Amino acid sequence: MISRWPLWLALAGLVLAGPGRADPVEACPGERGCQVEGGHYRLILPDATPAGAPRAALMFFHGWQGSAEETAADPGLRALATRLGIALIAPDGAGRTWSYPGSPGRHRDEFAFAGRVLDDVAARFPVDSSRIMASGFSQGGSMVWSLACRMPGRFRAFAPVAGAFWEPLPASCAGPRPALIHTHGTADGTVPLAGRALRSGFRQGDVFRSLAILDPQATAVTVADFTTMPDALSCQRLSAAGTTPLELCLHPGGHVVDPAWIERAWRLTMGGEGPRADHLSVKR
Repeated sequence: MISRWPLWLALAGLVLAGPGRADPVEACPGERGCQVEGGHYRLILPDATPAGAPRAALMFFHGWQGSAEETAADPGLRALATRLGIALIAPDGAGRTWSYPGSPGRHRDEFAFAGRVLDDVAARFPVDSSRIMASGFSQGGSMVWSLACRMPGRFRAFAPVAGAFWEPLPASCAGPRPALIHTHGTADGTVPLAGRALRSGFRQGDVFRSLAILDPQATAVTVADFTTMPDALSCQRLSAAGTTPLELCLHPGGHVVDPAWIERAWRLTMGGEGPRADHLSVKR
């Protein structure tokens, strides 16, 4: 499950950063970034944020064989953070993967590591610890699901892409149920919506079952309930009106991630204007 962003997305990220923007600040430079017990992370601030003006942040978990350095250097993510005026936190996976429940990785306690990163960021940088969204792709997306289940109180919202729980699925999740927007491709053969067994004996979990575990009261849906169009998301809100958002968004593509999907989730759960209507179909 290699996290590879299409070239056109990278080029688009360079354009979308736009003229007149302040240059991002490498707050944790160097190959090893900022060290905490068990690993390291990278941090990009949108500009030279003055003391007393903390920024919201996106904490992005890379895919299999990725790294914090690749995340911090990704032009699409950097452009997204610049547009939103937020910090980008890039934790590094031990063994270039994540050791969440069900994962083949057995490198460290990821929940303790994520907590140490959050604590270190809050102690050292102008980041508002109450306004952090966790997002990730592929195995990083599965890591985000595990955080949403085990550590919902440490983040304001979650936006996993192309990755859900792995088996054995958790029996239940800690409350209260957090805001979560999941995005997935109906043609994803690397991490199918229904999950799949790997030759190693491990098994990826089913997205729809994952949603039901996170929120037993969520509206049950199938792929047939979505109308997907080329280059567009079809989203359905699975939580009741007036409650914390829980949405599933599908696109007709494969195992890919688009920064625009993360931005949509940010604006829906963290504040800001929503996406253009001609790029999105939402059922509520």
